[in-house]
Amino acid sequence: MVSDKSKNKAGRQEVIAAVYLLVMLLPNIFLACTEPYSWSTVLCSLLLPGGVYAALAVVSGRPGVPILCSLPFMVLGAFQIVLLYLFGGSIIAVDMFTNLFTTNASEAGELLGSIWPSVVFVCAVYLPLIALGIRSLFLRDRLRPVFRRRVLVAAAGAFVLGCSFAGVSAACRPGFGIRYHVFPVDVIYNIRLALQRWDRSNAYPETSRDFRFDAVRSDSAGGREIYVLVVGEASRAASWSLFGYERPTTPLLEQRDGLVPFPDVLTQSNATHKSVPVLLSSVSAENYGDIYSQKSILTAFKEAGFETLFISNQVPNRSLIDYFSFEADAREDISPREGELYTDNRPDGDMLPILERAIASTDSSLFVILHTYGSHMDYTKRYPREFARFTPDLSSAVSRENRETVRNAYDNSVYYTDWVLDRIIGLLENTDAVSALFYCADHGEDLMDDDRGRFLHASPTPTYYQLHVACFAWFSERYRERFPLKYETAVAHRLGPSTTGAVFHHVADMASLRGRCIDSTQAFSSAAFAPRLRRMYLNDHDRAVEFYNSGLEAEDFDMLDRHRIEYDRSHRRKTLY
Repeated sequence: MVSDKSKNKAGRQEVIAAVYLLVMLLPNIFLACTEPYSWSTVLCSLLLPGGVYAALAVVSGRPGVPILCSLPFMVLGAFQIVLLYLFGGSIIAVDMFTNLFTTNASEAGELLGSIWPSVVFVCAVYLPLIALGIRSLFLRDRLRPVFRRRVLVAAAGAFVLGCSFAGVSAACRPGFGIRYHVFPVDVIYNIRLALQRWDRSNAYPETSRDFRFDAVRSDSAGGREIYVLVVGEASRAASWSLFGYERPTTPLLEQRDGLVPFPDVLTQSNATHKSVPVLLSSVSAENYGDIYSQKSILTAFKEAGFETLFISNQVPNRSLIDYFSFEADAREDISPREGELYTDNRPDGDMLPILERAIASTDSSLFVILHTYGSHMDYTKRYPREFARFTPDLSSAVSRENRETVRNAYDNSVYYTDWVLDRIIGLLENTDAVSALFYCADHGEDLMDDDRGRFLHASPTPTYYQLHVACFAWFSERYRERFPLKYETAVAHRLGPSTTGAVFHHVADMASLRGRCIDSTQAFSSAAFAPRLRRMYLNDHDRAVEFYNSGLEAEDFDMLDRHRIEYDRSHRRKTLY
């Protein structure tokens, strides 16, 4: 007969096995509550992995063995929970893993410092489980045979039921797939896709080596010309007073003659490593795969006879953005560089002296790209303290309680961007060249704007605030005198719907460039401009979908309507998988 003491000892291993099953299923439970899943998908997402975890828990006499072997899955689970804290939903996207490859330590530190409650939570969940796993290895008793048999039978039943519900979801929901909707299978699939993308990016110098635009000038000013493309970072149109925001965040730009705002421009990706390459190249969401075989707008301007310069406030990370920047005649970085794990990005205004020297150092026509840090989190580090117009703006963590403080800091970053852009325009205005500037943000940002509490960008499904970006052009007085029709045409087309995928064509047409892949029908300044009523978004799996089918919810459609964004109103719906 087994003594009560022995029973209690055996029970310790069984309790550890039960804790293992519960903790490992936590991400699935949270996703079942946050995702737009049908009942069959919810049951499938719980029963399939639940059956596997239950079987693993008892495969050995000591559950500590599968616990410690499951460490990689715990890391994925912790990552998933933090993601849910940040974005309120969605699985770990391919773009999130790519961001890990391309994010520097300082950015990671800024983010982790702001979301410490979620970090504390996952530590409180997974570290005790690891401790229990270690303890299990040192206990003398093992799981009782009868307990193991019962659990294995239950695990097999759960797995079979899970497969059955997967079949129901597949039959009723064409978009369903285990690799898309069941954690952690979906995450492992996304890791594979991320590695494939990384390999394609690294091969870019070879795959694009022989590409040419055969770009030429169809018209010229008869003298020196300077064109500047400023790439904004995480700057949403909803926070610019230039586009109707109630706070005066862009007072200087609003007073500039020759400035043409474009209020209906949407990003084609909410992740920098995809959105900026789209912005700098002739490809769009519809043909994104071609980006690995084409060169950037820098090469087009070089072919047309311009000197080119790329000024960056971003840390090099071997992404397509870096490869594009090396096409320039010169590249200047203003932030700490090679060999430094942790960097401290400088204010964007530190790029101004480099631009001023470049303009003064040559009499040739010049094309310059400035890749700013804009309004990237941590917002308080994006502007000098004298630009803290909206206060309080300092907070230790992201939460609904300090939403107004976060908003103040973000608005201050836009207020500083206004000053930087006005100074750039001033530099161009003081030259004797025909000049123009085009500004476009790569994507927008969530600031806990509604009851969903969404924050940041690069979430697997975007929101209105991530899609609608700040975008405008400025034409100098000399440009307006020499090319009056282009300026007047841009003004006439300013309300036309467009995307970041058209920026290449806007800028090329401003400089009268013609050649392969240059499409004047996408350029505001061209008489051939044709509004893109069917605007596409590049989803996490690099498939082009209508932006209104990218996972938008009722709150997003309300904001699209409020800001008069063009779209097919019949698509205000939410898909269940």
